[in-house]
Amino acid sequence: MPSAFSLTGRVALVTGASRGLGFAMAQGLAQAGARVVLNGRDPVTLEARRAEIDAGGGQATVAAFDVRDRAAADAAIDAIEAQFGHLDILINNAAFGVARDFFDISDDDWRVSMDVALDACFRLSRKAAAGMVQRGWGRVVMISSVNARIGRGTNTAYITAKAALEGLTRGMASEVATRGVTVNCIAPGYIATDINTGFRADPARYEWIRNRTPMKRWGTAQDLAGTAVFLSGDASAFMTGQVLIVDGGMTIAI
Repeated sequence: MPSAFSLTGRVALVTGASRGLGFAMAQGLAQAGARVVLNGRDPVTLEARRAEIDAGGGQATVAAFDVRDRAAADAAIDAIEAQFGHLDILINNAAFGVARDFFDISDDDWRVSMDVALDACFRLSRKAAAGMVQRGWGRVVMISSVNARIGRGTNTAYITAKAALEGLTRGMASEVATRGVTVNCIAPGYIATDINTGFRADPARYEWIRNRTPMKRWGTAQDLAGTAVFLSGDASAFMTGQVLIVDGGMTIAI
């Protein structure tokens, strides 16, 4: 009997997959049997990541494009479907935040944050889901953040985009629920990746987050891999429109 957690035969596109959370989730999907398409803007880095997955026994290909570029994103999904015959899983992971005081955030800063962390997710989901509903099976997974529900200074644009992304998850899920497609969301807590190296380099801030987390540690990128596999397969078939918080308990304690 096939495992409900097996992704064998599935094709998955993971955005922002050249490092951090995106790459860890891509590795998890590949280990579960999916052919993974790695997205990012730097083809050289993506090729190195592809080689890592292949060396580990997985299957990966590269789709280098800026998620803000609608034409390039549409073309990439068309190419995936032409090459493999189907795109079954979309992990909307790419995001961008501007760490500035509220009164210092420019309109351009705000717009870039929304374009990457929200608008691109809407466009990619709409494009990918069109094929999914035709085939009667699909999984869309948004990557939000605990910052969608708890605030932190100098982070307003990112907080806003992630809160809206959870709304997009619920709205889209309700519309495609009868057509074989589920739409769910992962909200990670504070995860140690290269994107927040500067934040973690400050001992006071590092310890503040660690002590604010009941598990008394920062998360690792691999902490999200299992959740991504769960939401990408048959194990979560009766679950849609939900947000799974993976934060070491940060949002349930004071």
